Amino acid sequence: MGLFDKFQKKEEQKDNVPPADSTKLDLKINDVEACKIDYAKSVEELIAFYDEQKIKIAQGDKEYLNGEFMQLGFALDFIDFVQHVFHVTLDFEEGVVPAFESILDALSQAFQQKKLSEEMFNDVLKKATGFFSVVVWKNIGGGFISSNLGYGVNIKGTNAFVYNRIGRRLQGDTASDMISLYETLRKL
Repeated sequence: MGLFDKFQKKEEQKDNVPPADSTKLDLKINDVEACKIDYAKSVEELIAFYDEQKIKIAQGDKEYLNGEFMQLGFALDFIDFVQHVFHVTLDFEEGVVPAFESILDALSQAFQQKKLSEEMFNDVLKKATGFFSVVVWKNIGGGFISSNLGYGVNIKGTNAFVYNRIGRRLQGDTASDMISLYETLRKL
């Protein structure tokens, strides 16, 4: 598969007849959410912002109750996870992408060797998606995109379903590396 997940919509069906080609997917993409969070802040400032907004959300302020905020939470969780498991300190700067790819490679090997559970796989997948999305938004820009098949980023009208790409990478697909995806997104 290429750098971006490409799906075709099912053709209109008459009389509820199943499609002849069952490989086509019915992709439903939500509108792009423009980023509202200031990613020029340090990781520590973003943690403080996140904690402050969680309190406001609990009190009924829904300004940041959206997909982007959820991805920031996952990103911060990923940084904490990597610090505890790998003893590596990550930030959201562009230079972190090769280290991120190395971490995904190590996690992929652990999943392939069945050293980590499916539950752990799904948890890491969400957190890694958030992390990579924040790195993109901080250094390239763009917005948040969600679909019935996962989350991603939108750069100048192009949707990159990061969730699916990272999932394939964690399953051992080395062609789904994050360095080449990042470089492609930078060139848009």
